[in-house]
Amino acid sequence: MSRPRERIGLIAGTGSLAVEFARGARENGYEIVAVALSPGACEFPENLVTTSIQVSPAQPKKILAFLKTEGVRRVGFAGKVEKNLLFQGLKFDLEALRFIYRAKNMADVTIMDAIIEFAEKNDLEIIPQTEFLGHLLAPEGTLGKKNLNDSDLDEVRYAFRMAREVARLDIGQTIVVKKGAVIAVEAIEGTDETIRRGCALAGKEAIVCKVARPDQDPRYDIPAVGPGTLQAAREGGASALIVEAGATFLVDKDTLVRDADAAGIILAGWRSDEEK
Repeated sequence: MSRPRERIGLIAGTGSLAVEFARGARENGYEIVAVALSPGACEFPENLVTTSIQVSPAQPKKILAFLKTEGVRRVGFAGKVEKNLLFQGLKFDLEALRFIYRAKNMADVTIMDAIIEFAEKNDLEIIPQTEFLGHLLAPEGTLGKKNLNDSDLDEVRYAFRMAREVARLDIGQTIVVKKGAVIAVEAIEGTDETIRRGCALAGKEAIVCKVARPDQDPRYDIPAVGPGTLQAAREGGASALIVEAGATFLVDKDTLVRDADAAGIILAGWRSDEEK
């Protein structure tokens, strides 16, 4: 008689990254128990997950009880959770209220570190995202047909350096630059809205750059770009979308490259000069 397969919990935000995580885990022989943090995160292909529920991120005790009931000991995070949910009148359970009271701020890292601490105190192990999504990490170099020319390189170096500094300050991970000036910096609105705002201010030929935070935590902190991000750059007339190589997930890479080529946008993975 064969042994039952281990069940892995998936705390799922919106977007296809959660589906990719579930698919990778299934291909490695695991069953998936999913907790969708918003209604839009419930759309898994048929038979990909064993069971799923939708629970507000403001209800950590309910999430924990569900995972325990389903026999889950290891949990992964994947998908986008809109941080502005925390400011929209959600009904918080007692554990969430305790966290808010103790938290020194509402920065992303503060929130996630507290969530992981809560999970580990309740005997859950957090799985690095790269365990099932490592194949999505951006390679170094140009990914499409259009390459960076000499005049682009200084601008990209500047964009990368500024984005790294913004990420170090835990403000955001995406910036829009043009002609040696920072036009827009990501805050709570997220990557795509930052691109729209920056390109509207800069006009055509702006450069978009997205990086990881310093000391990035692979359990939850790996940034991602997908076709929606490329669409925002295309609609804004950006000339390039630059991501940090080896530290950023490219979701649906084939579509990303195809759309970048069709729009004449440079799509590239970049490392700092010190790392090359």
